[in-house]
Amino acid sequence: MKKYYQTQDTTIRYYAEWKRGEKHLTDEEQRQYVINATTWQALLQLEADILNVRKGMNKRSPTRGLANDLLSHVQSFNDTLPPSRKHNLPASLPRFKEALKAFKMNGLFSVIKDPHGKGKQNARKVDERVLMVLQGLFVGQKHKPTPTEIYQQYEAFLSGYVQIFNEETGELFEPKEFPKLSESTVTSYLMNWENKIASYKLRSGNRQTYKGTFIPHGQMELPKFAGSLLSIDDRQPPFWYEKEKRLWFYIGLDVASDCITCFVYGKTKEGIILEFYRQLIRNYHDWGVELPYELECESSLNSSFTETFLQEGYMFQSVRMEANNAQGKIIERRFGHLRNNIEKKANGWIARPHAKSESNQAGKGKTEIIPYKELVQARLADLEDWNNQPSRQDKNQSRWEYFLNHQKSDLPKTNYRAILPHLGYKQTTSCQRGFISLQGKKRAIADKGKILTGDALIEKMKQIEGKEFDVFWLDDNEGNVLKAIVYQNGRYVCEVQEMPKFQRAKAEQTEQDMLNKALQDAYTMTVIRFAERQSKAIESIGIVSVAPKPKRLFQIKGLKRYEAENEENEVEILGDFDEINEDDQHYMYNSSTGTEHVPQWKQRFNRQTTAV
Repeated sequence: MKKYYQTQDTTIRYYAEWKRGEKHLTDEEQRQYVINATTWQALLQLEADILNVRKGMNKRSPTRGLANDLLSHVQSFNDTLPPSRKHNLPASLPRFKEALKAFKMNGLFSVIKDPHGKGKQNARKVDERVLMVLQGLFVGQKHKPTPTEIYQQYEAFLSGYVQIFNEETGELFEPKEFPKLSESTVTSYLMNWENKIASYKLRSGNRQTYKGTFIPHGQMELPKFAGSLLSIDDRQPPFWYEKEKRLWFYIGLDVASDCITCFVYGKTKEGIILEFYRQLIRNYHDWGVELPYELECESSLNSSFTETFLQEGYMFQSVRMEANNAQGKIIERRFGHLRNNIEKKANGWIARPHAKSESNQAGKGKTEIIPYKELVQARLADLEDWNNQPSRQDKNQSRWEYFLNHQKSDLPKTNYRAILPHLGYKQTTSCQRGFISLQGKKRAIADKGKILTGDALIEKMKQIEGKEFDVFWLDDNEGNVLKAIVYQNGRYVCEVQEMPKFQRAKAEQTEQDMLNKALQDAYTMTVIRFAERQSKAIESIGIVSVAPKPKRLFQIKGLKRYEAENEENEVEILGDFDEINEDDQHYMYNSSTGTEHVPQWKQRFNRQTTAV
């Protein structure tokens, strides 16, 4: 046997990877199965050699007594092995024959005892039906019973004091069909992870606590470039402005820099979310940076915008909403730092009721109430201090400096056309003489950031001149119009821009004034020349009445009627504007400001007053 005995790597791997149910074999089981399987493999080689020898001796029945001889070899070989290497193959001949036959048929599999774990399942008192009843009692009651209470109710059920039924099917369970269980058994099954994760999901009233206990969270690296990801959420700083009343803030944090880039606040959450997104646009426009690429937010306040400006590609290229999942938003962790590292030092700070760290637990004394205006200023100062602290990425720069200096370079331009119809203020107005009235000013027609002239201007005027339409606009941090667009019958038409002015006094005109004047001239001349082209296209059409003259039976004798003599005059047709002489051009369009005529007007005015 010894010369045939050789442990193979495939045998070791087979038992290392085998699972009984969902569990691997124990190390002790693997060790013993490898020894037994290796012994069987050696025995098969020995059997083959013995048969060859017997056949060479021309024995009539070479297999007679072979099993008995093999059993003797196995037992004598086992006596030579150390205790840690001994096999436990069957010692009785019938069982030995049965095991040898099984190994020849099924190989390594035949060595495993209860390979699928059915023997253990059959021995269990708590089968699936019993477990269904225990868990149903555990989660189906108005209060949250303990495992001990469930054991007591189960005992009462077995004793006939209470009845248990399936609410869905109406099945009434029979006590005699259920086994008697100990309190420890009931507790053990109810508190097993695979049972507890299901029952606690139904019993839990706090989704955050449940997820923090059972659900694994993602492990991700933080971005390096500002503008890659914006994390937003609402919070109530731990201070009272009246007894048990706290401020509401909605805050946005650039994840790469940890810089707070947007915040709005109020006494309630009503309307605060829309104003937050408007303020975000104002801030990023004011700083000369593009809106972030991606947004992570909670769903409670934001889910209503998923079909409008929070569609991917509108305000942000990617939007990830977390349904009541604090671990899913990085800003939640930064709120903890803000609370415990900055706000805790301020007067009136309110500790969490069950803070783990002793330093974050409530101290002695009553909670101080801070007046509303004072509280707002103090909390804004906290945000200012936060942004001026050293950046996590580079200790030599503040969070604010890192945000400005490490912007992602390829962020898309802000898509105002997609977001203003949902976030902008709406005003119904009209276009008269090429100018759109908005916020008390007459503004020019524009598109793609430029005031239009030429055919592009005429095409827009054909749509809106003399008509009413809606303008969606947003103001900047100074109250001026940041961006405005025209919508008519649910369709985008154009942008609205303030026409740049030029200095009336020639003595004070700069190069920029001349450029502004040239733009205004081009804007006006576009309309004038269009009018010329349109008027030239009109054909001269005559009209002759062919209706029969009415009979005039009544007449006054001697009456003479006046009849005008028709004189034919030749009508002068003007050519193109550039071909008209200088004097005629002056009357058709005078591009001057009129200041050159001031001296003559003053002289005439003085003569008239003297005469009076």
